Amino acid sequence: MKSPRKLIPLGAAFVVLTVGAAPLLTMAADHLDAPALGGTVVAGEFAPHSEHGDRDINDLYVFRAPDAADRTVIAMTTNPAINLFGGNFGSNVRYVFNIDTDGDNVQDMALVATFKKPDPKGNQSYDLKKYTGSAAVSLEGKGMPVANGRTNGRTSGHGPKGLRAWAGVRSDPFFFDLTGFIGTTTYLTTGTRVGGDGLGDNPTDFFAELNTNAIVLSIPDADLPDTIGVWATTSWKDGKEWRKGDQMGRPAINTVFNPSADKNDFNETSPSDQATAFGGKFRTNVVNGLLFFSSLDSEGAYSSGQAEALAGILIPDVLVYSRTGTLPAPLNGRGLADDVIDVELNITTGGDPLGLFPPRDATGAVPGDGIGPHSDYLSTFPYLGVPH
Repeated sequence: MKSPRKLIPLGAAFVVLTVGAAPLLTMAADHLDAPALGGTVVAGEFAPHSEHGDRDINDLYVFRAPDAADRTVIAMTTNPAINLFGGNFGSNVRYVFNIDTDGDNVQDMALVATFKKPDPKGNQSYDLKKYTGSAAVSLEGKGMPVANGRTNGRTSGHGPKGLRAWAGVRSDPFFFDLTGFIGTTTYLTTGTRVGGDGLGDNPTDFFAELNTNAIVLSIPDADLPDTIGVWATTSWKDGKEWRKGDQMGRPAINTVFNPSADKNDFNETSPSDQATAFGGKFRTNVVNGLLFFSSLDSEGAYSSGQAEALAGILIPDVLVYSRTGTLPAPLNGRGLADDVIDVELNITTGGDPLGLFPPRDATGAVPGDGIGPHSDYLSTFPYLGVPH
């Protein structure tokens, strides 16, 4: 773990990060962030499990294809820890990549994947359709078929103009010392060391051996503008009615800043409305969280103006990606190996890695978790590691 040279003090920091305004990252990037999906920790073993995992979004990624400079990759993972608990794509679930092409935080294109029930071997056929204009928001009508295939196939589904799609089980690409974080916070709040582990004590990647379901798209850059905003949503059919499930743009926004009472509301609120919905409570939650957590830094808390400026970047929760942009992930896309946890720990706890508020330095009170990327990412489509 990077030296917590600015922490005042270590114990106090982790106590407030756990029991303060919101639990910070205790359930990872977006795994199990929605109470409505029934996320649980099983038997005190920190094994993430969701009762409705087929509509639980883990992570969203947008990055330049490593094997094709003229392609953009968009990937969604769902259903945490399926090699422990099992799970397929839902046959009554829509998996939606929402793409904003003009910067108004309203989707101009929606790529929607739907799956049939699994066969005896657990594989599923799927279709990918594109909706544009107002239909991208309403998802009404039939949509334009752009790809189809079967899960876990050796080749991807191919759509027009070279769009490629792949869906199935992959190694979870997310990395974080979850047990160390929980071990430290549990010890500081209860006096009991869970499993002898603590953040910085022989860091271990909780997600290294876990699998997840994944949908991976490779889209020619010619079909997209230089800058796009992307967020993932799921919805599920309750009888004849489609109901909202989960939503995610940047990692950990809902997890970190919204208390449990607000998480479902956040997942059901369109990004274009997130700054003002419910009396602006989501933006207020972010401002208050930034002021609270940054007070741990030896440089002092952010000013109200600084917290407001950062909240204006983090809300609405859209993963912005520019092919020519230079900001770090997750402020400009998110690659599989990007250490978004370290970036967000720094920003949230008073660091200024973007250089927005000189003379603040780049390092926050909690500079990182000591865990780096996995070694099983692929250099070719579909890029996520093969399942364990």
